Amino acid sequence: MTATVLTRDAHTTAVRLDTGRGQFTAETSASVPIDTGAAPWVPATYALAMRIASSLEIRTEDGVPANVDREQRAGAAAAGAIFASWFPEVDAVSMDAGLAGNDVVRVPGEGRGVGCFFSLGVDSFHAVRKHLDEITHLIFVLGMDIDDHDGSAADLAVERAQAAATDLGKELIVVRTTVRRVSDPLRVPWPRLYFGPALAHVALCLAPTLSAVIVPSSPPVTTRHGSHPYVDPHWSSSRVRLVHDDDDAWRPTKIAEISDWAPAMRYVRVCFQQHAETYNCERCFKCVSTALCIRVAGGSSEALSPDVDPDTIRAMPLAPQHLHRMEWIRDRLREQDDDPSVLAALDDAIAGAHRRSRLQGIADRVNEEIYLRL
Repeated sequence: MTATVLTRDAHTTAVRLDTGRGQFTAETSASVPIDTGAAPWVPATYALAMRIASSLEIRTEDGVPANVDREQRAGAAAAGAIFASWFPEVDAVSMDAGLAGNDVVRVPGEGRGVGCFFSLGVDSFHAVRKHLDEITHLIFVLGMDIDDHDGSAADLAVERAQAAATDLGKELIVVRTTVRRVSDPLRVPWPRLYFGPALAHVALCLAPTLSAVIVPSSPPVTTRHGSHPYVDPHWSSSRVRLVHDDDDAWRPTKIAEISDWAPAMRYVRVCFQQHAETYNCERCFKCVSTALCIRVAGGSSEALSPDVDPDTIRAMPLAPQHLHRMEWIRDRLREQDDDPSVLAALDDAIAGAHRRSRLQGIADRVNEEIYLRL
């Protein structure tokens, strides 16, 4: 696979990918000047190549090898080796690029700040509160969970992110990227593989402003995931250090730890349904479970009311992997002598999920038997 870094302007960088499965172009821009060289594209293109190619060539528009420093080369190889050991569908690949001259000593961070990815979600607020004194900038990205083309939903999210940053006394950097419009058509799994390299790409873009970027933790460390404390730091360059906030706290614990923090309760956004009118839809599993965790903790949120209607609980899509959390919520609310109608609704939702899980298990076994007899 060949990646050609394209010249845009001081706030925009782009790459053209010749993949063997077609030609794609990805573009990233920011509200601050960015690194328009090859460095930001190393994680974004290397992770793609691992899934669809046997090698990666990074070139300039003139067709000559683009410069990549020694730290990035070693880091990409290390990240690739970890992914290859975790996921059978990917392989570590060789990278052909020029050698940058700043590969001996890490570029000092004086005059640059420390950023933290800030989706307005639980993990983001938890990481920001934990590192509040060292963080200077919050990074809000459009093009990952919220597409820049989502109009009013995107506008509202940016508006809330800016309000939260102002309340916290931090500068907001807004980034727009189309990398997912490349990874999705190429069937590179987003959370399983590409999420972390995409975040690393954005972090490295911000080298003129930031010397370090904190990546909030999400799944438990035991979960093999595209963003992971074992992998994220390997995407660092000599200019930007990536720091994974290695906090293995369970999600209800994180919610409890921010439930008394006014900025989090005012602006928290957990919903991927992207209803601009309501910010959080307050009907999906993420909304309902987060609201109920806030209720367990005794908190109150302007963005996500803990007063959940029992009918909403019964109608909530509840997958088998979420049963443990909902049972924990129900048991804690029962210990607190909560509203009987809410407890009954939780019982109904949990029982329904158990029934669906059993039926799915039967269907899976039948399908396996049919397959073995073919």
